[in-house]
Amino acid sequence: MKKAVLLSIGIGLLVAGLSMFLQTRFAVQAYIQEPVSTSTAPQGSGISFVVPALPARLIIKAIGVDADVQSVGLSWKGDGNMGIPTNFTDVAWYNQGPRPGMPGIAVIDGHVDGKDVQKAVFYDLDKLKPGDAVEVVDKKGTVVQFRVVKSRTYDYDSPTADIFIGDGSKSLINLITCSGDWDKERKLYRQRIVVTAELVATQSI
Repeated sequence: MKKAVLLSIGIGLLVAGLSMFLQTRFAVQAYIQEPVSTSTAPQGSGISFVVPALPARLIIKAIGVDADVQSVGLSWKGDGNMGIPTNFTDVAWYNQGPRPGMPGIAVIDGHVDGKDVQKAVFYDLDKLKPGDAVEVVDKKGTVVQFRVVKSRTYDYDSPTADIFIGDGSKSLINLITCSGDWDKERKLYRQRIVVTAELVATQSI
């Protein structure tokens, strides 16, 4: 049986440290300053990008997810970790990185379970497979559509720069939750599951 735990993503474990996040943040801010009506395409990518609104909902039909998206930065604890959702039904988007649908890697985390909660929003994240659809609906009603391309498992203490930092030639989203055995001494799960999906289209509703 899985133990009740709050998900914590170790940004402090990044190989290149916080400076890489600051560089990403500045790049994102510069991109957002472009007019919303302007499409941009990284050279040679074959993909056109438009500036999306803030993410509002995450929909993954393959595992029954239809969740509100909270906006988080670094944890209030000051430990260098990414913030987490305040409940077990919502997910959390890392607002110091790209918005879903922008060039680079957007990151969304969610709980796998919790105290008195056997199955939280990302309980079945490990069941996603390549080709499964992931949709982010932004606050203007645009649906940003992704397709799963891969799933990886990281040890809790592993370097995780590639989860947050991309080359900007693609628009990706990384979905993260806890996995593995429960470490009684450290009171955390020993692994993290990271599911990566790639942008395929945007559609207004």
